[in-house]
Amino acid sequence: MSLAEISLRAPRHLKVTGHRPAFGYEPCEDPGCSVPGDGVASSCGRVACPACGCGGTNLVRAELVGVAAARSVTCSCGHSWLHGLPRVYVLTRAETAECTCPDDCECDHGND
Repeated sequence: MSLAEISLRAPRHLKVTGHRPAFGYEPCEDPGCSVPGDGVASSCGRVACPACGCGGTNLVRAELVGVAAARSVTCSCGHSWLHGLPRVYVLTRAETAECTCPDDCECDHGND
């Protein structure tokens, strides 16, 4: 069984211009500008994809009915996210289940 690699580094912010298939890419003019998980570039404040760092004409925005101040954003890389909503932490069933280890284990189940 293999595990997916997850990068914790925010991607560098790239500005995208033009139209598909001839997108133009250029780095953000703010040095060190990156895109964290909320989809807002760290230095310039523009909306960009938290997966690839690209922002501009490659993003498709859709207003959501019944959800105040939130919109669905889809990037040309295939990543989608809700922009304008606070981040939430969702508990999974595995996190709330009792430990089933047959012997004493090294896991700190009280702080998982």
